[in-house]
Formats: sequence, C-alpha cells, structure tokens
Amino acid sequence: MKTFKLLTTGSIILLAAMLFAGCEGITHEPKVDMASLKPVTQEDFTSALKSINVDDSQISSLDNTSFSFEGDSKEYEIVCNIDASSPSNNYYAYAKCVDAKTAKELFDYYYDLYDDVFDAADFSGIKSYETGTDTGYILIDGRLDDKKNNSYTPYHDAIYLKDDTVIVAMASDYDVAIEKEVNTFLEAIGYPHP
Repeated sequence: MKTFKLLTTGSIILLAAMLFAGCEGITHEPKVDMASLKPVTQEDFTSALKSINVDDSQISSLDNTSFSFEGDSKEYEIVCNIDASSPSNNYYAYAKCVDAKTAKELFDYYYDLYDDVFDAADFSGIKSYETGTDTGYILIDGRLDDKKNNSYTPYHDAIYLKDDTVIVAMASDYDVAIEKEVNTFLEAIGYPHP
C-alpha cells in the first residue's frame, strides 16, 4: 500500500512538472473562429468608439473614395473609412472596402507590417495570426526590444478582416489602462482582444 501511494504521488508530481514546463514557452494566443464573428457595421464601430469616450473631434471619416499609405503606391477603394484617435492616443480604424478582394489587399498591407515581429528573436509576448481569402486576424500583445538603441516598441494590437471590412485597434504604449481601452473597444464590437 505504501508503494502504491509513493508511485501515485510520484506520478502526480511528474505530471504537474510536465504541465508547468509545457506552459513556460507559450507564445501564441488561441486561434480565432472568424466564421463565428458577426460583421461590424459603421454604426457598431462608431458606437464602440463612444464607449471608450472618443468624441467627434477625434474621428475622421471618408465615403466613396480611395486612400493610400505613405510609401505605398497601392490605392484602396472604400465605401466608408473611419479613423479615430482616443484621448490615450490609441488608434482605431474601420474600412468597408468596395469588395472583399480590396479588403484582403488592405489586410495584407497590415499583415506585412507585422511580419518581421512574428519571428523576431527580441519579441517577448504572445501572438496569433491567420489569413485566408476573405477572413484574417492579427492579435499581438508584447514588446519588441531594440537593445542596440535601448528602446522598445509596445504591441497590444488587433487587426481583423471579415469579408469586405478591415478593423484595426492599436495601443499607443505599454500601459495597463491603455491596453484596457483597446480591450473595451473590441468587446463593444464583439471581437476578441489580444
């Protein structure tokens, strides 16, 4: 009986050690089931901005036009684009594109911005990302240290592609209140946060 108890205790200790060792190197968020997420309307997005106290002076909107990014010659045709900056300088964007192909190209632009971070040895944190033909997401929470320049880049960002729409939520710094604002915004539209 004593031997059985000793073996049982030893097995439990070994199992617990394996479980803790397995958790040590977690670097990925859980996958997001994009099919389960509802499309976000312009009204949903604007309402979520109000839930984090973004006022009209911090929101810019464009309809039925196109835009490009500095240093990128690609034009993205949109039905509606909303850019907003919160009082904590977090950045939020909503782009309903003319079609799913254009939305995918816009999502790919953002994806390429994060591509180096995904595999960077100096990144510490968690990340999850996936891209398909008309859905995709990037969830990243952590920091990329630049030891040479003694600086860091914080990340608590979420980018989503759902059909013809791209949604962006980016934290401005590495701070609990700033990150909580991003989480509150994403919860308001019904999407997971980093």
